[in-house]
Amino acid sequence: MNDVGSRSRVLIVGAGPVGLVLACELLARNVDVCVIDKSAKLDNPHSRATVLWPRVLELLNRLGVTRNVIETGHYFDRLGYYSKKKRVGEVRLDRLRGTQYPYAIAIPQSRTEQILAARLAELGGSVRLGCELVAGSQTEHGVECVLSDDSSEPQSEVFDWVIGADGASSTVRRLFDFTFDGQTLPTRLAITDAELVGEVTKNEAAYFLTKRGNMALGPLGGDVFRVAASVPTWYTGGDRPDRSFFERLLAERVPGVKEVGSMSFSAIFVAHVRTAERFRKGRVLLAGDAAHVMSPAGAQGMNTGIQDAMNLGWKLAGVANGLHDARILDTYDTERRSAAHRVAKSTTQLARVGLYTENWKMAARDCVMRVGSATRLFDRVVAPQLAQLDTAYGKTPQAKGLHVGQRLPLGWTDTDASPVLPIDSFTVLLWPGAEFRQSDWNPRVEAMTKALAGVEVRVTDLAGRPVGTLYGQLGSHPRAFVVRPDGHLAATVDLADRGVADCAATLAETFGIATFRTHPHGVKAIGAR
Repeated sequence: MNDVGSRSRVLIVGAGPVGLVLACELLARNVDVCVIDKSAKLDNPHSRATVLWPRVLELLNRLGVTRNVIETGHYFDRLGYYSKKKRVGEVRLDRLRGTQYPYAIAIPQSRTEQILAARLAELGGSVRLGCELVAGSQTEHGVECVLSDDSSEPQSEVFDWVIGADGASSTVRRLFDFTFDGQTLPTRLAITDAELVGEVTKNEAAYFLTKRGNMALGPLGGDVFRVAASVPTWYTGGDRPDRSFFERLLAERVPGVKEVGSMSFSAIFVAHVRTAERFRKGRVLLAGDAAHVMSPAGAQGMNTGIQDAMNLGWKLAGVANGLHDARILDTYDTERRSAAHRVAKSTTQLARVGLYTENWKMAARDCVMRVGSATRLFDRVVAPQLAQLDTAYGKTPQAKGLHVGQRLPLGWTDTDASPVLPIDSFTVLLWPGAEFRQSDWNPRVEAMTKALAGVEVRVTDLAGRPVGTLYGQLGSHPRAFVVRPDGHLAATVDLADRGVADCAATLAETFGIATFRTHPHGVKAIGAR
């Protein structure tokens, strides 16, 4: 940890959405950041990721960019599933509860990067384009890095922390010997962004499953769609299939007559499913595709990486600013590695189900889709999973109610739900229970607020305030709920039979690892200014 008066320097390698989100998070918390990218420019027209799901829209709102994303991108609120050109099921996002964003936004990754880069500039940061990390080694006090660009000889610089957000073929992962194991999926995939003449669906991403292969159409706005398809065995052409290739697959797999207009690009690639054995080695950490790659089924990869950045951002900023012990970064590794494994498993299974060729398997799949849609089971179970609203850290709870690690349905800007979470600190939510007397409750709130006055935390009284979908989970007894800066529950403390000082001390222990100590007049953060 740095001495008081010094500022940590963080090198972020990779200026994709993950690296840019992390850089914004750190800069907003007064951490010096250097972002480099070996590309000469950011506007790559061949980007694969196009969908931002509800949970990531929530998190991007912390950075103040969600409105711009929504205004720039294309809204859709459902996913349709077709088998043999007949509709067999759907997943509705517009029925999601407990989120300000019951929909997804389709937007080219290059445009997302432009929005994030503009926010980075507003925060005083920039990207060193055409610059790459060519060597690096860790010492006790930092990471010695050799950076190279076309303008001069390679230069050696020392950083306190290095983050590899440089994609599936990560240089950081290679230089610092992270293991990256997994498998290669057997099917090749073809993609293009193209005008589709004859396609009228605008608010639905559609998946078409046939014995010959599958196809997905995702609206991008106007008449432009992201078109993705499994490559048939008869195709022997190159890695840039032409218009006739996609039109033939549309005729075979998609109902109606559709023609392909102008195409911005096309490509064929093989999907891999790999996860780093660990996301942290000392002062070097991995995020996004550098840490995990997965099947593109369900469009979860970039969203999972942005969740990495948000999880790491507040923790690393806390360490850099002296509010947390560096051991809290181990929780980044355990939490996000577990989450990545879970998403990779579900997307791999989704990809396999979409490629069934045996009649009985196809019939069983279609039956499940029909029943899941008709009973709205998909809306209750599958929609939150696709939306990444079900992201939780820790053990799966056996009982109902709030549990540690759960995402709370609260936001960082004004919404119908209350309260609003602060951007850069923990929150203590004080809940009086189902039955309480205001005259008894007010003194307890005042005492708790005073006891936690030395902590960088917001204390919020929930008595008499709207709490939306939280109400049924808060319980009937007085409790304090500690919420992390990323909106996940850190701890709960029963207030019914405990004194204020005892509760304050217990709450303080949850804010970080070896970060807070108890004082005679309450709790104060070590190193707090």
